[in-house]
Amino acid sequence: MAKLLMLFGLLFMACGEVGGGEPFSSGSNGDLSSSSQPSSSSRVSSSSSCTPLDMELHLQHAPANSYIHGSMQITMDDYYISAYLITQEQYRTIMGTSPSRGVKGNAFPVDGVSWFDAVNFCKKLSVQMCLDSNAIKLPTEAQWEYVAYQETIIQREPDYWEWTNDCYDSLFPWTNRNPSGPPNCLPNSSKVRKGFNLLFDARFPTFPDYEDIDGGYISFRVAVKSSDWPALIF
Repeated sequence: MAKLLMLFGLLFMACGEVGGGEPFSSGSNGDLSSSSQPSSSSRVSSSSSCTPLDMELHLQHAPANSYIHGSMQITMDDYYISAYLITQEQYRTIMGTSPSRGVKGNAFPVDGVSWFDAVNFCKKLSVQMCLDSNAIKLPTEAQWEYVAYQETIIQREPDYWEWTNDCYDSLFPWTNRNPSGPPNCLPNSSKVRKGFNLLFDARFPTFPDYEDIDGGYISFRVAVKSSDWPALIF
């Protein structure tokens, strides 16, 4: 849990091979210091109407053949995913309150969050960062699996379940490119939760209004397609 002591950080990591990325972090006003600018000179917008949380970004790319699920080769476009579960302080910064029922502390993962609450957080964070309101989302099951399989990409917490964006279906994946759950996914349909006890393949249907799970907490991380990110870059 020591790594979670970074406050106000939505630590994003693009999925892909570990290393090779160019990390940079924004200051509290959204500007990059000259010493931390990557060679590409990408910068987080400092518009007064945009108030991004302090972030560290690692730009990497998913390989052409991303990973294998069962007998199917899964291919995905590049995306960013938060390296850590959303903390109680990050959640409170966007939502105004923290619903956590478990271990209390700003740097600990938020829990007691329904799927609807997590989706609402993503939408509000997107707007705050001057992105389309649907840009930042919960990770799809495939996005989660790809980085969870490579354990050095994300920090996983064994006591926490994690929401994904996908509706549950016994058949997964539906397609071999950017799979995102079954078609005609309705908001009230059961969603996929992952991650408890560091299990990779385990997947469970969960009603989206659940705020707690027997035997563990439920939290989330966020993801955004790299193609949706340039709104913050100039």
